[in-house]
Amino acid sequence: MNLKPLFFLVLVSLAASASAQPRIVCEPENKSGNTTADIWPEPYLLQNKHCFDIGVKSGSACVTNGGSTSWLTEAVIVSIDGVSQGRDDTWFRVGHPSISSAQISYRIEWKRDGKNWQPMQVVNIDRLSRQAASMWITSNGSDAYQCHTERRKI
Repeated sequence: MNLKPLFFLVLVSLAASASAQPRIVCEPENKSGNTTADIWPEPYLLQNKHCFDIGVKSGSACVTNGGSTSWLTEAVIVSIDGVSQGRDDTWFRVGHPSISSAQISYRIEWKRDGKNWQPMQVVNIDRLSRQAASMWITSNGSDAYQCHTERRKI
C-alpha cells in the first residue's frame, strides 16, 4: 500500500491549520440585546494587513496600514435605520485604516450604483484593553464591545 499520498495530505492539512490567522471576535458589552449591530464583517490580521472574513467575488478584503481596498460581495442585505435597501451585489471599501500595536481604526463604506460611496460603520479596537466601539453612521452614539482572538476556521 502506497502511503505517500496520505502522508502528503496530512502534511498539507497541518500546514494549513498552522497558518490559520486569528480572527478578532468582538461581543457586545451590553448583553441585553440593545446594540445596533455587530462589528461586521469580522476582522483579522494577516501578515501586517487588516482583513475581513467575508466572501469576496472581486477585489480584496485585506488592506495595509494607511492603504485602501474595495471588494464586491454578492447578495448582501443592507438596512439603513431599520429599513431594508434590499438584497443585491454590493461593493464595500475601507480607506486609510490605522493599524498599530495599540489600536486598529477603520471606516467601511458601501455602494450599489457604481458611483456614490455611502458611509456605513466606524470601528475602533483597542488592542491593549481589548475593548472596541462601533458606530453605525445612521445611529446616535456607539456600541461598546469586548474583544478576543480566536483561530479562524479553515
